[in-house]
Amino acid sequence: MKHAGALALLLFAAFLAGCREQSNNTAVMGGYGHHAPAEAPLPTLSDAQGRIIPAPAAPAGARPQMVRSGDEQALAAWIADEHAVVSTWTPATQWTAPQPLERIYGESSNVQLASNGAGRAIAVWHHRVGNIHSLRFSVLGPQGWSLPDVVPGALPRPEPTGAPPGKDALHLQMDAQGNVVAQWPSGFHANEMQVARYTAGEGWTRAASEPVGSAQNASPPPRAPSSAP
Repeated sequence: MKHAGALALLLFAAFLAGCREQSNNTAVMGGYGHHAPAEAPLPTLSDAQGRIIPAPAAPAGARPQMVRSGDEQALAAWIADEHAVVSTWTPATQWTAPQPLERIYGESSNVQLASNGAGRAIAVWHHRVGNIHSLRFSVLGPQGWSLPDVVPGALPRPEPTGAPPGKDALHLQMDAQGNVVAQWPSGFHANEMQVARYTAGEGWTRAASEPVGSAQNASPPPRAPSSAP
């Protein structure tokens, strides 16, 4: 009887060990032995009636920027194949096929949108060719998107290798008349921001560098524009 009891205990211990080994070898989606953290959800957007506008079907890893461009209209922009693309949403058509704003040589990133909610909008994005960094833009008006051009004097700060996308994102504000204030981390000095202002129908001021504190408190009224490159 003693031998039988000891044998039963040994068999039970072996069973428990087998269960632990099987549990440790169980892989789960996104990693081995643990769950990978879920990606942060995209911001939601709603129309003038409060109805949710769904996010567009962008490629994996893309983070569409969405703004409302009318009571029942919206715009989205993201990067696809190293180019800035835009799409338009209405209840009838849903999201249109993405349209590249341009296809010039180089790598585009960090596209941002601003709108006055009444048919006017602007897209600005970081463009890089080798070690040359610039900001490019296109304006949406009654005739569609304008031919992209360079924000004069802009030198955006390159994002550090391995940094989360958008860490040094530029910020846009558009008023009801379609005038824009843009701010972004300066590529000249670590403790500076650059600020530029766009006047509807006229153009951009030349980007100016300002200390971080004063750039964050920049007043929105645009200054006289400059056509200097």
